[in-house]
Amino acid sequence: MLRITSQAAFLALAASLAVACSDGGSAGTGGGGGVGGGTGGRGGSPEPQFEEFAWRTDIPDARTERLCAEAAAPDEAPDTTFIDCEIEGATFSSEDPATKDELVVLAYNILRGFEVDAQLDMITSGVDFPVPDVLLLSEVDRGCQRTEFRNIARDYAERLGYYYLYATEFVELPADRGLTGPYDPPLCEHGNAIVSRYPLGNVRQIRHAENQSWYTPPGAPDPDEPRLGGRIAIAADAKVGSKLVRFYVLHLESTLSVQEIRDAQAEEIAADSEGVTHPVIAGGDLNTFFYFGDLDGGPITEPAVKSFVDRGYVDAHQDIPLDERYTAFDPLDMVLDIILARGVEVTNAGRCSPERCGSLSDHLPVFAEVRGVLGQ
Repeated sequence: MLRITSQAAFLALAASLAVACSDGGSAGTGGGGGVGGGTGGRGGSPEPQFEEFAWRTDIPDARTERLCAEAAAPDEAPDTTFIDCEIEGATFSSEDPATKDELVVLAYNILRGFEVDAQLDMITSGVDFPVPDVLLLSEVDRGCQRTEFRNIARDYAERLGYYYLYATEFVELPADRGLTGPYDPPLCEHGNAIVSRYPLGNVRQIRHAENQSWYTPPGAPDPDEPRLGGRIAIAADAKVGSKLVRFYVLHLESTLSVQEIRDAQAEEIAADSEGVTHPVIAGGDLNTFFYFGDLDGGPITEPAVKSFVDRGYVDAHQDIPLDERYTAFDPLDMVLDIILARGVEVTNAGRCSPERCGSLSDHLPVFAEVRGVLGQ
């Protein structure tokens, strides 16, 4: 969700977007995206160790159970950005998934999960793209009144019969606290998730070293989404047969005026992947407001994407026309949702059409089919 903090910043964005959008057109179906090079681990490199995540066997009460220690007394938190939260994960897989060399990956900002059931109907239909093997989800609610206190990542995994991991970006705080009474509705959590057909392990949550505070003290006038926490990524390896594929789910800072923070967050994850010798796929909502300028035949200059490309990644959708790449449309058309791959071949990529998916979130999901997971 785009956060614009000044009228000048909005006008600058709108003017720039207007130039890029002047040649826009209708939606398309997708295409191939090339081969990611670098240290992708296709060959004789030994597989690293795989430590599978310790899956929960109970059913968490997302309405009352908080994953973040600071949620007990949010306005007394010693640090309102770098909070201490557990990763939640469980499995609904009932059998060993088939080993295959080609995977379908989906990146989707699901807008809290307001339309979770309709989103899952679309995803499981296989009409717009093949049913994904791995989903990289951002803006995922856990125990929020606005999404009926549901555990959205868990709901995704249960419907698909998959594994899931959830990490909290933010503890959401009521805007009117201190003005009309105590915390009502109760605090809830909001973050990122990986949902996978395959077991996940070697799991880390990466609270970005460079971050933007969204905290607003009680009683502050006109609070803008008061929250504890800051942007976070999840890193995890999926085990496909005896092989590993590294996944990162990203949701970079959305405040328009802090480009340097967003760029640093992308650089941090790209650098984190440097030592990975097996295939790597990073995806999510990168909030790359000006990336469209690179997609009309010029070189890649958008720092958040360039950090990955300079390390051997390819943009999975690089061969798709610009007018078929827009994934968000407010205030104007933008390319925010991206899948980046290294060490695999992208054989097909695309997005769900605005006509089909425009009512399900304020972002369109993007997908990529990648081959070479099992190496050579």
